[in-house]
Amino acid sequence: MFRSVCGRARLYRCVYTFSDLSRPTAFSHRNGDFVRCQRFYTTLTEQYKGKVETGELIEDPRQLIMLNKLEKLREQLDAYQPPGDAEAISGLYVHGGVGCGKTMIMDQFYEQVHSRAKLRTHFHDFMLDVHERIHKYKSTLSRDQLNQNKGFDPIRAVALAIASETYLLCFDEFQVTDVADAMILKRLFETLFDEGIVMIATGNRPPEDLYKNGLQRFNFLPFIPMLKEHCEVLDMDSVVDYRMLDHKPLDLPGGEAAFIHDDERIDGLFEHLTGVRVENATPRTLRFLGRELSIGVSHGSVLVTSFNELCKNNHGSSDFRAIAKTYSHVLVKDFPQLSLKDKVSLRRFIIMMDLFNDRAVKLVLSCHVPITQIIDLETSNEKAADDLRLLMDDLKLTMDEAKAMNLFTGEDELFAHKRALSRLSEMQCNDYWELPHRQASLESGS
Repeated sequence: MFRSVCGRARLYRCVYTFSDLSRPTAFSHRNGDFVRCQRFYTTLTEQYKGKVETGELIEDPRQLIMLNKLEKLREQLDAYQPPGDAEAISGLYVHGGVGCGKTMIMDQFYEQVHSRAKLRTHFHDFMLDVHERIHKYKSTLSRDQLNQNKGFDPIRAVALAIASETYLLCFDEFQVTDVADAMILKRLFETLFDEGIVMIATGNRPPEDLYKNGLQRFNFLPFIPMLKEHCEVLDMDSVVDYRMLDHKPLDLPGGEAAFIHDDERIDGLFEHLTGVRVENATPRTLRFLGRELSIGVSHGSVLVTSFNELCKNNHGSSDFRAIAKTYSHVLVKDFPQLSLKDKVSLRRFIIMMDLFNDRAVKLVLSCHVPITQIIDLETSNEKAADDLRLLMDDLKLTMDEAKAMNLFTGEDELFAHKRALSRLSEMQCNDYWELPHRQASLESGS
């Protein structure tokens, strides 16, 4: 759930003037009094240039454009006091290919916003929390109260609660694939924007393609112009996936976190990470949202499981989120090549990768094929098409209706598999393994 930051009106905030590099003037609200303090920091672009000079990054002109826009936003945000400010601040919606640096730059910006009233999260995770809040809010009302307040909108109440905690929302992977999310987005964000929320988001699709071919998309469409009204849209237009560039060997036995048909190495890595042999590890039951989830065996924050347990069983987003929050390392045996022959398992894997990546979970795989071939969307199209034709007959759909519902193209999977492969590659590098495990469902504060 969202972590309260004591109400926006009482937040400990700093307001900066940007007359020169040192930013010498700042005022900090403390116990009702304003005190003058001194702050020194460099701009986002200067920090970026410094990493380029040390060889940590490769300079990309598209990334610099995004940095410059976020630098201006940071200056505006440091003096922003919603909802009282007469002029709202426009956010930024950035879309482009996988691995082009969108998330890296947004995270750099997020770290440099000098306020605790900020939230950074994966968009899918954010919507899970929104639905949980709506459910919990409704559960606090009796049947008589629900009948008496038939015109009451719990979505607006949840949006107001979020707006009381933060004025900056930073979303990674802004995508809409669930009809339940699509139906409430306009009502949710209409209130958030009215309350002065500033949104920064990264995604792979331009706004016009969000929820493309989704069920009841006509109910979602009004959200698109509202998004464009409150956020500048920036196309990164990059064909380079920096995550796929060569990395140094991992500081692990064997130097890699994905290998071919070697479940014994999984056992060895488990002992290396925990000091405990796999046969001495124990099952653990996770309890959340009134549910119980038992999967694999673990010791501390390290889990050993199999592909069948993870992706063949009926696990949803909330299950993968619970795993990601609980375990810093997930070691998976017997991981096959994925394809459209089993779209359900493929979708579970893609959701799992998004949630694991957002919390810096370290994923180790014993695979049937190299990780560059772990998702195959080519050879299975004919078999998938045959299955979908049978589904068309059962549902009495015409070919045009089936195409409109995106039954044949597998477009979401085709689009998302590149992101999953890119993140698998990123998980093979030391920089990723050095990231701390993020257990909280949302990051708030600095």
